[in-house]
Amino acid sequence: MKVKQLLLCVSFLVSGQALANVTEYCPSPADIKELANGAYKAPTASGGGDWYGVSQSGRGPVGEFELAIFAPRLTAEGGTVAGEILRCGYKLKNGGELDMRYKREGTIVSIDANGSWEQWHAQYYCESKEARACAFTEIVRTKH
Repeated sequence: MKVKQLLLCVSFLVSGQALANVTEYCPSPADIKELANGAYKAPTASGGGDWYGVSQSGRGPVGEFELAIFAPRLTAEGGTVAGEILRCGYKLKNGGELDMRYKREGTIVSIDANGSWEQWHAQYYCESKEARACAFTEIVRTKH
């Protein structure tokens, strides 16, 4: 039942009815700040929210980006896929790993499956080290 509701919602949102598309990216390692031991935060590219993360295996400054993982929910036309960013993963400079999550769980976004994202089994992965390569577009309903 939840899948039907999600597909109906996404279908409505993707239909072009009152949408504002906001292009986002995994945060740059330099933009990720440690708030407390193992808790991290970074602003979204648009400034309309935050990324949050917790490291279970290390502390300290963020070193480098490793990969982003996207879970598809609906395939649209032209290689666009709607779904959810599961995480953007990073290595910490002092050892350990960090997973950053986009805004809140369930935020619907779309990716261009013909770009830097590669499908592997039921998910898409982006491992490009180039800035803004792992781009996605948040699907946001605008207020009338």
